[in-house]
Amino acid sequence: MISWNLLGILLWVIVILYLVFIIQNIRKRRITMIINQHKRFTWPNFILDIVEVLVLLLAAGYMFSRTFLDNPDLEDSNKITSSIQYQPLVMKTGVGNSSYVTIDSRKKKIGTQTYTYYRAGNKVTVSSNAATVVYGDKAMDISAEKIPYKENELKQMDKKYQRAYVAVYTARYKKNWQNGIGMHAGHIATRYYLIRIPDPSFIKQNKK
Repeated sequence: MISWNLLGILLWVIVILYLVFIIQNIRKRRITMIINQHKRFTWPNFILDIVEVLVLLLAAGYMFSRTFLDNPDLEDSNKITSSIQYQPLVMKTGVGNSSYVTIDSRKKKIGTQTYTYYRAGNKVTVSSNAATVVYGDKAMDISAEKIPYKENELKQMDKKYQRAYVAVYTARYKKNWQNGIGMHAGHIATRYYLIRIPDPSFIKQNKK
């Protein structure tokens, strides 16, 4: 099956070919103007140069925005398909208190923070930019509000896993021509981890 992302590649090729065209076209018209009209500047030629460059900038800007700056609405069913996977946490035991999640923090001007948790057979470490740790009676916090979790499902998982699970939200671009323009069709748009624990005592803090 032909990928819709080929559409985006084709459009970028057209933009590049148009860049080559206007460079050659501007150069050719300038040489012709000097030879035939013995002038180095005319308003009609200058205006045509401006129009060609503006068309290039608009086309390149549009493609750059669609390719590198795309910020899709996660609730747009025409563009995004999403799923939520619920995985029970495995408690880590050893020196000190048992914990469900370990937080590593770096105290710097541009600080970083990662969350590490265990699930059956796996150790998972995620950045705080794409995750949140939630405890207490409410299954969501302010950070997770940007993700379209279903609160009624989270409450059901609270009962099923005794508030010890991770809800992994995955949004993927649909395979259509609209997403193909930015070469995103079929790719992951975002992935977010809601790490649910009973209370703060199940958090281990590592400071660096």
